Amino acid sequence: MPARRAPVTAWGVLPLIIGVLAAAAAGAAVGVWASRRAYAPLVESLRRRVERERRLVGDISHELRTPVTTLVTSVGVLRRYESDLPERSRRALGLVADEVDHLRRTLDDMLELARLEAGVHRGDTEPLSVGALLIHTITGRGQRADLLTVVRDSAVRGRKLELERALANLLDNAVRHGGGVVAVTLRRVGSVAVIDVDDAGPGVPEADRERIFDRFATGRTGRRAASGTGIGLALVSETVAAHGGRVECSERPGGGARFSIRLPVCDIRG
Repeated sequence: MPARRAPVTAWGVLPLIIGVLAAAAAGAAVGVWASRRAYAPLVESLRRRVERERRLVGDISHELRTPVTTLVTSVGVLRRYESDLPERSRRALGLVADEVDHLRRTLDDMLELARLEAGVHRGDTEPLSVGALLIHTITGRGQRADLLTVVRDSAVRGRKLELERALANLLDNAVRHGGGVVAVTLRRVGSVAVIDVDDAGPGVPEADRERIFDRFATGRTGRRAASGTGIGLALVSETVAAHGGRVECSERPGGGARFSIRLPVCDIRG
């Protein structure tokens, strides 16, 4: 009489299932390890390339700064005698002055961006009143103080000079490419301080609202005009990220663009 086969139960199959799953997991782990080994040289090569390009940008900007400073000084001297020049020469001098100033601002932005990407910062962080920072920056850029509405002031931990430069770049962006600053609003959402800068321009298409923070990005709106450096918004994004925040672009209610900086708040005593 043939031996009776033991019935197959869930408990009897369980060790087999566990064995299959363990083998699959081990195989997957080996595959991931092999893939990492295969891609590691490529990742390292890309990292070195990015680092070389970053250093190159910083070195070129630094080397060009001295001759550009000389040009700025020389143009300033010539402008003292502008009234003695013929009309055509005055127009030419004005164009040269504008281009030299544009080059100076571009180099300044490139150097600052290179510093931020390299993790080199100006001074230590400290608790800062966002409202006071905004008033100082707005009036310092020749804008009216009544453009600012403070719904609720907040303190953030940051580097004053870096944040001022980022805010100034947003204001300049609104003036150059957005038809002027319409309003600046400071509010608080939970533990985040939100700064909204509204402009009166044509706005930014939704497809361009992320890439507009890339270096030398040009959207279909043509917001990067001849007077812009093409780096200003990238510098804003990098500065805000270094402070643990983010910057966004959206549509302003009623038309135009809204650029919003979001920064984590801190205890004013800390």
